[in-house]
Amino acid sequence: MRNLATDAVFDSTTVENNSFKFEGHLSNPPEQIWLNARVDKKFIYTNLLIGNDNIKVKGDIADFPWNVDIKGSKTQEDFNYSQSLTKDYSIKRDSLVNEFMKLPQDKQQEIGAEIWGNIRNIDGIKKALRIKYIKSHPNTYTSVIELGFLKNQLPKDTIQKIFDKYTPEIKKSKYAKVVEVFLRENISKIGDKYHEFEGLNQKDENVNFSEIKGEYTLIDFTAAFCGPCIQAADELVEINKSYSDSLTIVSFSQDPKKDVWLKSLERDKVAWNSVWDGKGRYSETSIKYGIQGIPTFVLINPEGIIIDKWSGYRKGSILSHLEKKLSQK
Repeated sequence: MRNLATDAVFDSTTVENNSFKFEGHLSNPPEQIWLNARVDKKFIYTNLLIGNDNIKVKGDIADFPWNVDIKGSKTQEDFNYSQSLTKDYSIKRDSLVNEFMKLPQDKQQEIGAEIWGNIRNIDGIKKALRIKYIKSHPNTYTSVIELGFLKNQLPKDTIQKIFDKYTPEIKKSKYAKVVEVFLRENISKIGDKYHEFEGLNQKDENVNFSEIKGEYTLIDFTAAFCGPCIQAADELVEINKSYSDSLTIVSFSQDPKKDVWLKSLERDKVAWNSVWDGKGRYSETSIKYGIQGIPTFVLINPEGIIIDKWSGYRKGSILSHLEKKLSQK
């Protein structure tokens, strides 16, 4: 079982006689969970949205991910219904992605453009169906979770009207906070002044960003179990050495657990300030900076203005962004 918010494996079990069992207690339900396994080198998975309920998961390997029978949880039933609205399109999308991956490299550009055009059309249809679900189901956690993901696709006044209809219980949830902060704050984009934030660094000191930023500052939004974040670590170490006279790196951790965060700093040889506030991906800092995925990098100039912002990692990509922007100073 993998927590979707942190990408961390938090429990595992063994399949015996075609059955398996998990026992435990979620401290902040409902949680988004990725149930996954590897069977004969084939990776299978399905998504859960559950509280501390007794649930039953039933299915053959071929039923994963879209046709698994999951019962016993009201939040899961709501989630299942929302998924049923887009299931056929999701299956078609998966098929198209697999079709593209099987293409010889010399055919990917020629045939791949048409495939990805079809995928974009499917994504557009799925988005419209998800928005329709959000608007028509103001009493489900699935609705507010989806609104958090799609908030940039709707006008703020529309989001406010939807948010106002949620029950008090849902409005108190960590999922609703993503939307509430989005409505309240100016979400950072290129050209804006940076947002102040604070937290603990690895020396257990409480620090404010304004006190530790440099002439130019690169904020690295990251987490311990994020694969691309781990891949980016070596490049950040080299940049920290090469640009020490003009660039300050500040990492912001989306890990909810302090020990996990600290262990990742040792693994990744982080010598600069890493800031942690214990709130994971639902931290106001991550929301204010508009973090949709990690790693995300935010470059700030001496005047405190955001001059670049990008997500994802491939070898050399951080250096490429920095060289382009810092050469213009």
